[in-house]
Amino acid sequence: MSEPVRNLARRTTAKASSDHVDGRNQGSNLSHFSIEKRRCWGAITVDIVSRAAGETCSHSDYHELTYFLTDFHATMQEDESSAWECELLREHFVFRPPETTLRSNLTSGRYIHVLQSHDTYDHLASEMVPGGVVHLAPRYNLYDPLISQLVSTIANEMEGGFLDHILADALNTALAVQIMRLCGDLTAISLEPANGLSRERLKRVYDYIEAHLDDRLTLADLARVACLSPYHFSRSFKQAVGVGPQRYVMHRRVERAKALMSRTDQPLAVIAREVGFADQSHLISVFRREMGITPGHFRNALG
Repeated sequence: MSEPVRNLARRTTAKASSDHVDGRNQGSNLSHFSIEKRRCWGAITVDIVSRAAGETCSHSDYHELTYFLTDFHATMQEDESSAWECELLREHFVFRPPETTLRSNLTSGRYIHVLQSHDTYDHLASEMVPGGVVHLAPRYNLYDPLISQLVSTIANEMEGGFLDHILADALNTALAVQIMRLCGDLTAISLEPANGLSRERLKRVYDYIEAHLDDRLTLADLARVACLSPYHFSRSFKQAVGVGPQRYVMHRRVERAKALMSRTDQPLAVIAREVGFADQSHLISVFRREMGITPGHFRNALG
């Protein structure tokens, strides 16, 4: 796991009011929780949570993944089954599908809480599972390197504040695919795209990106243009282009920003908006990563 997320487990938590706790997770004792940071990108909501020791009862309408930043000792009871004791270890996770009730008594600690929409799984199931229905089982205290990598990427991007919707959609889809592998019937799942990106489809995607660089592009938008599911589109696009759609869009935004800096005297904040970055800081961060210099140095070198 990357070092920034490891540092999350050692950070002292500031208190947050209980009204920040997600109301979609019904029945919880809100006094146990404080939300350090929250981001929502439509199909996925992510919280970094600190909780005190105590008992809670939760029932969610969402696919729910809890990734532990510290170790917990827990007594748990799912629906009407008997209670059991377990250790929930750092860098492990719990997954629960919708409409399951969980009573838990945990020691204090910190975790990352991920809520994924029904649509995320429904769209994948329609592409990957015969009959379009996937049956997922709750799983507890699992360790998976890919889940760790995906959750770590989300958390680290949250810390920087620049996670865009294409990347969020891609991470959400990748999380759901891996959960289906780990918690579903793998023999019923087909992970290969039914068809790839033809030259005509790829051109439509390129043209759409160029026409909407200043908009809030999403992976779902690009997949619709290509007439593929988001999961299959991401894989097909990377196979055809050599980089993923999010990296390609960032590259095109940087190239357009370079053109505007060369041709105009517009402030960087204005250029950032015109090419689709969140703000000037976002432009500077991506520009430095892509080009190795800041926009200011690039502009000065133009004379």
